[in-house]
Amino acid sequence: LPGNILDLGCGNGNILRNLCAQKFSGMYMGVDFSPNLINDAQQLYATLQGKCLFKAQFSAFDLVASDWRSISTYKPWEVICAFAVFHHIPGSENRRILFQHVRKCMYPATKFIFSVWQPQNSTRLVKRFQSWNVIGMSESDVESGDVLLDWKSTTSTMDEVGYRYVHIFTPGELQLIATDLGFTILENFYSDGKEGNVGLYHVWQKNDD
Repeated sequence: LPGNILDLGCGNGNILRNLCAQKFSGMYMGVDFSPNLINDAQQLYATLQGKCLFKAQFSAFDLVASDWRSISTYKPWEVICAFAVFHHIPGSENRRILFQHVRKCMYPATKFIFSVWQPQNSTRLVKRFQSWNVIGMSESDVESGDVLLDWKSTTSTMDEVGYRYVHIFTPGELQLIATDLGFTILENFYSDGKEGNVGLYHVWQKNDD
C-alpha cells in the first residue's frame, strides 16, 4: 500500500496499527485538535518503529480555525480520512467549509473516507440523549439533527460526567452536500457498535473542476 494518507482528527493514532498490518509504505500525516492525543499518537508510532514501512508526521491542528494551507503543501494525498470527526463540528456552515477544505486538498484520484455517528440507531445511546437545558441552551440555539449526549468516564476516585455535541447526518443530507460541493459518492455503508449500525461510512471522490 503506497501513497500518502492524511488523517483528520487522528486522535491517539489507533489507525497506525492497521496501517502497519497492511504493510502501508507511504507517508502518513495525522492532525488533531488535542495536543495530548497528538502526543499519544507520537508515542504509539515510536513503539512501532522497526515494524512498519511508513513514515509518519503529527501536528496539533484545529480543523475549524487553523490554516489549511499548511496541510495542502503535502499534496498529493491518495487518501484523506476523517473517522468520527465531522459530527462533532457544530454549525452546518462550519461543516460545509470543512468539506470544501478537504476537496481543495484532493486530486481527482484521491479517496475521501469518513464516518459519522448514528446514535439514533442504538437504544443504549438514545438513553444518553440529554436536554440542551443542562448546559444552559435550548432547542432554538441548535440546528435540526443536533443532539447532546452525556459522556461518562471513570477515574480512580469518581465517575465524571461530561457532554458531547453530535450532529446526526442523514443520508440525504450527505448526498446534498456531496452534490452541491462537487463530490461523487462511491460507497456508503453502516458499521460499528454492538448493533453494527452506529457508524455511517462514506467514500467520496472529487468531481472534475
